[in-house]
Amino acid sequence: MEKQEQEINLAEIFFLLLSRIKFIIILTVLGGGALFCYAKFWLPVQYTSSVSIYVKNNDEAGVQGGVTASDLTAAKSLASTYIVILDDDVMYDKVSEMLLSAYGADQMKNFFTIKKDDNGKEYIPASQIRSKVSASAVNNTEVVKISAVTTDPQLSADICNDIAEYAKTLLIQVTHAGSVETIGSAKVPTSASGPSVKRYTVIGALIGMVIAAAVVIIGKLLDNCINSAEDIKQKFGIPVLGEIPDLDIDNREASKYEY
Repeated sequence: MEKQEQEINLAEIFFLLLSRIKFIIILTVLGGGALFCYAKFWLPVQYTSSVSIYVKNNDEAGVQGGVTASDLTAAKSLASTYIVILDDDVMYDKVSEMLLSAYGADQMKNFFTIKKDDNGKEYIPASQIRSKVSASAVNNTEVVKISAVTTDPQLSADICNDIAEYAKTLLIQVTHAGSVETIGSAKVPTSASGPSVKRYTVIGALIGMVIAAAVVIIGKLLDNCINSAEDIKQKFGIPVLGEIPDLDIDNREASKYEY
């Protein structure tokens, strides 16, 4: 019996939403349009650049006739370790030094908050550079891909190249194992990588649709009006002997809640 009542309630919700379909469509369009404008005209354009480094263990250089499976396994393990090291403040402090040397503090103020240490030396906080950088192993291999996302295409490429350059020294200095080779260099992106206007538009439309559906359902739950004989039974527990239909209503157009 409870199962049947649940099916009826779900059906009522469906017909209720269907009866307010115009309102739901309007809010869906407004939600999608709002986030479309937000992503298109408000969010800054972002550019992504990347560079890859190849991790080798110490034994690879002496292998004759190719690299063995154990060498690859060791290199993959080193790659995971190197990713952790690359995310350390030591790396980003060095990148800060290299960026300030290449661009100058005045230009970097357009992208980062420049601070001064106890000696009065300017630096970019490591957390700010870290927020723009990501590193991951490519398809679980010994190749590590470093990416940077900023609002300036040249800056994105320079951050990647600076990390790759200093990684050769830092990683070997810390681990005392393996070696690192840079695969090419980071290129200046020619097209923007974000924000994704399409994704924001879809999210906005979904949010608008959910809000519209919630408003309709909550409005129905808070509605104390008596619309049918079934409402009388549910609210007061009084049996209904009969009801007078409205003969002027076209049966084809009459909704579920009209009597």
